[in-house]
Amino acid sequence: MSKLPPLHFYKGPTPLPPPVTDEAIDALKTFEYRDGDVLIASYPKCGTHWSNEVVQLILHDGDPTKLDHRHRRACLEIKDVQDFRKLDQVKPTVELVKTDPSPRVLMTHLGPSYLSEDTWKRRIPIVFIFRDPRDVVVSEYNFLKKFLGVDGQPVMKEDSFDEFLEGFISDHVGYGNWCDHALAYEKKATEGENILFVTYEDMKKDLPTVVRSIASHIGQEISDEVVAKVVANSGIEAMKRNYQEASKTQENANLHLSNFVNKGVAGQWKTDFSGDKFTKFNDTFKERVKDSVYAKRYFDE
Repeated sequence: MSKLPPLHFYKGPTPLPPPVTDEAIDALKTFEYRDGDVLIASYPKCGTHWSNEVVQLILHDGDPTKLDHRHRRACLEIKDVQDFRKLDQVKPTVELVKTDPSPRVLMTHLGPSYLSEDTWKRRIPIVFIFRDPRDVVVSEYNFLKKFLGVDGQPVMKEDSFDEFLEGFISDHVGYGNWCDHALAYEKKATEGENILFVTYEDMKKDLPTVVRSIASHIGQEISDEVVAKVVANSGIEAMKRNYQEASKTQENANLHLSNFVNKGVAGQWKTDFSGDKFTKFNDTFKERVKDSVYAKRYFDE
């Protein structure tokens, strides 16, 4: 019997996790944006919520007190629950954000084929976040252990990392293959779409430079003083405090925001990979991204 979370397909080639419902996919494919919206796109566990916090702070002068809980919603396609037995009790984020004030910072883990035509018609600025897939698989495994399935049991068992790793390599995990996801956005960029590529590792190494790059991409002038505030208020400890405070007042908070803030470490995979696991993962992914511009950086060493 598989220890992996259940998956389903709907209007596309990507295996979807339970919180991504058919209803949400339909709504996302017809979603209408507003001027001033920013979309953060990434594979799961690539620093999506960290990037959201950075962009929100850029838009609000680096002041976290100007943000409210609506700015920290889940990805557009997700029903925000930690217990999958409650899926019928909530709406997908794509419906909730329709009444949120501008400027909205929206997020998705889906590939570009799932996004509405309005995304490209309005040339919505997209910030795409890369992260070393070896770190991603470790982080995602640990994250999924916090969820309960429809049977009330954890969706990811404590002793199932090897099976999850194999599923990650063979595309049997939510949101499918990391390589295909990254390459799809790279292809969109070559077609002239409004996409900025950022890496989790560069954010860890030199966040001020990344902040300036994002600000320029979304058309936001930013001073050195505000850059410093953004950096100070988007650190791991600052985010934990901000998320904990937001969770106290967030209406219908099913998934505690602090669950999205982990160690914030790059290179954690080195303690979890060894021998044949490392070789198979590297060989498979290196071949898949050999023609990429950005994704191949993780396998060039």
